Amino acid sequence: MGEASDLYNEQIKASGVRIAWEESPDGWETKALAMVRENNVRWSASGYAQFDLQWNYIQMGLAQPIDDLLQSSKIPWAQDHQNSFYYPQIYDTTRYQGKTYFIPMKLNIFMGGYNQELLQAAGYEALPETWDEFEIMLGKIKETSGDQDVVPLAVRRDIFRTLGIVFTTFVDNPYNSDSMLRIDSEEFLECIKMFKRWFDQGYTNLALMQDPVPVWQQGKVAVGFDSHSWIRLGRSVLGPEKIQGGLPPKTDKSNPLRTWIHVDSSFVFTGAPHPQEGLDWLLSILGPEGAPADRHWSGTLTLSGMPVHKNQYDRLLGPGSNASPELVAAYEAVPTSTLVPMEAGKYMPIINAKLMPWMERYWGGEVEAEVAMQNVMDEVNQELEKQKA
Repeated sequence: MGEASDLYNEQIKASGVRIAWEESPDGWETKALAMVRENNVRWSASGYAQFDLQWNYIQMGLAQPIDDLLQSSKIPWAQDHQNSFYYPQIYDTTRYQGKTYFIPMKLNIFMGGYNQELLQAAGYEALPETWDEFEIMLGKIKETSGDQDVVPLAVRRDIFRTLGIVFTTFVDNPYNSDSMLRIDSEEFLECIKMFKRWFDQGYTNLALMQDPVPVWQQGKVAVGFDSHSWIRLGRSVLGPEKIQGGLPPKTDKSNPLRTWIHVDSSFVFTGAPHPQEGLDWLLSILGPEGAPADRHWSGTLTLSGMPVHKNQYDRLLGPGSNASPELVAAYEAVPTSTLVPMEAGKYMPIINAKLMPWMERYWGGEVEAEVAMQNVMDEVNQELEKQKA
């Protein structure tokens, strides 16, 4: 955001206002919360709020509603900014109980990244359409490349990476009426049992699960399901011809395209010394047009994330662009996928902490699936009760 902020400062030089931009210091949330409580806030706005922390920022009192600031802003698209998004669901993720709290700073559509040479050696040009076919492919990759220490599949520990991506293809909506990820559903149980087969058959392993990126970059992993950063990291070493990407398979060919999608955002601090200036900065560098926004959204494609605005999509991914084809194709899944709702943040950090240790025990053969999931639910509910107290 530094270069985009520099461009914004050039634009507003005559106004006498200057944005002082800095990297988030270690422990900034604790420091900011203390500032809010003491009514002595140093910062006006934050350029990054991870998707699963946004609900907590509202509950903690860090983020303030910005509807009045949007109406009083002089930025041209402020009052009508909700209509600039490529999909209306993006705007929905910024609101809580009828109020707007966040400005989106990147869209994350998760997908599969694969080593083209390893798939071709097994007789495939791309990812199969269904998980049944995908499982057969993993077996063929093991047969053709296993003697070269190739692991057919990498599994990541974060729930919103491999396991969460795959689960979203099993159901119409992966969240219940309270926005909790449906880890207590029969479909989730079916999903983790599919992974268990893959572990048992040697298509993946627990050791790789701890940090698969170096092995991926060595060309020793065939497929991984993750954010587009997984593909970019592979291409940075192995090249764009060798590493390709696509949306995840389905449980049935007739199903619509689905995947994990979330929106990382930005916000104005409660008690900010300059709330309007802070919001105008965010609107300008994260908006649909202008030099600062052009710089920011171009950077998302080389670092992490994808554009949220129609204008920026057309500029960076539309006809005539040199964008990677899997990025363009990924947007096709947005209308038929469920974007992570803000209220899911009430549960997501807890689920992430409690689920994966039990998955490792289950996939490692220590406990049965039902036992593992009962323990997960017990621990999640215990943590929720602690938070209520």
